[in-house]
Amino acid sequence: MEGASRKIQRHRRPRGVRTLQYPVYRDDAGAAFLLGNQPDHYPACLGARNLREGQKGLILAAFAKILGPVIVVLPGIIAFHIFNGSLSNADQAYPLLVNKVLPNYLLGFFAAVLFGAVLSSFNSALNSSVTLFGLDIYKSHLNPAADDLKVVQTGKRFGIVLALFSMTIAPFIAYAPAGLFVYLQEVNGCYSIPILTIILVGYFTLRVPALAAKIAILSGVILYSISQFILKPFVFGEAAYPHYLHVMAILFVLNVAIMLLVGKLSPGQPRPLPDAHAVDMTPWGVVKPAALLVVGAVIGVYLIFSRQR
Repeated sequence: MEGASRKIQRHRRPRGVRTLQYPVYRDDAGAAFLLGNQPDHYPACLGARNLREGQKGLILAAFAKILGPVIVVLPGIIAFHIFNGSLSNADQAYPLLVNKVLPNYLLGFFAAVLFGAVLSSFNSALNSSVTLFGLDIYKSHLNPAADDLKVVQTGKRFGIVLALFSMTIAPFIAYAPAGLFVYLQEVNGCYSIPILTIILVGYFTLRVPALAAKIAILSGVILYSISQFILKPFVFGEAAYPHYLHVMAILFVLNVAIMLLVGKLSPGQPRPLPDAHAVDMTPWGVVKPAALLVVGAVIGVYLIFSRQR
């Protein structure tokens, strides 16, 4: 982690596209293989001992992500057929299915496994949030003179506040009309589309300045929030309003156009990025075929599950 962090800090491109502080490099392993994925994987990528191991880990994670549709969708399909579509809320499908098919003597074991999985996901998101706050907000903007110990202490305090806030609002999610999963997917659009836009634009062009990324973050969050929480319920009504996935697609195109326009008006100046030799940057020999295999598998899964029955 220290070597990768040192490489990034020594070779900043002042006018390059940045998430908040660090530039998105064309040869960045995270940008190359995490397009559209969760940003909490970036610290794990930067923690690899060299580029080769980082690429291996991300390719493996990409293959694991392909199992997502099976893990998420298959239990719901089974529950739909077992209960004949009689469930009033989709959130009831999984617990009722487990209660029906799992022997009583395994319920405690399964509850322990599920509790561990929930804590693991919660800790991962919490650690990523603390890292982003400590480095990209506190260290970069609030207290640039802070040493590492001060940043860590402040991050811990922020993590405690964030954890308490999360536990406070968690019970209210039960009142989500369409269930937890749909609610999370809809709310995630506030930040997932702006992040995806910045990564894609930063990967394919070096002429877009950091200002464009900041504008894209703000415009994406503000426009999506206005769309889903003002226009949809109070102006047009839910029945007459487009699905939130369609709204995401529209805002994605709009954010890309905004970033390219800012880059046209105030283009960034690409600069050479010399290797500091902090870590071994030799790529994995089969990284391109492996990446193409992942892309092909994703396309195949999409084609299989989108076939009309």
